[in-house]
This record gives sequence, structure tokens and C-alpha cells, in this order.
Amino acid sequence: MLYGLYFLTCLASNPSHCVLRVHTFGDEVWTPQQCMSVAQPQMAAWQRSHERWRVERFRCGKPPRDDGTRI
Repeated sequence: MLYGLYFLTCLASNPSHCVLRVHTFGDEVWTPQQCMSVAQPQMAAWQRSHERWRVERFRCGKPPRDDGTRI
């Protein structure tokens, strides 16, 4: 089973405007522990290129019912 990184981002100027974002990993991530070990660097890179947004929370795992915006 391949794991994905699901993180909620909100606009810094309007914290009530939030978007669920999804990053799926390739064959290199097979366990939740592997996912968590690469999650923070992945979110930090995303944050650097999207300065108007803040990462509010994140998780590794199966897709939620609404899988959000693909990045």
C-alpha cells in the first residue's frame, strides 16, 4: 500500500479559508514510519514556495473521502 501525505493549509491573511492538499509518494514509501520521515521536509519545501499559506495539520495514510487539491 502506498501512503500519501495529507495536509491542511490556510491562508495567512484569512485563516478561515483552508484547503486540504495531497502529496502521493512513489514506491519509496511503504510504511507510515517512512511517510512520517519524509513528511516534514516535503511540507517545508511546499511552505517555502507558498508563502501566503500556513500548514495547519498533516497526516500520512489512506485518502480521506474528499482527497483535496493535488500538488
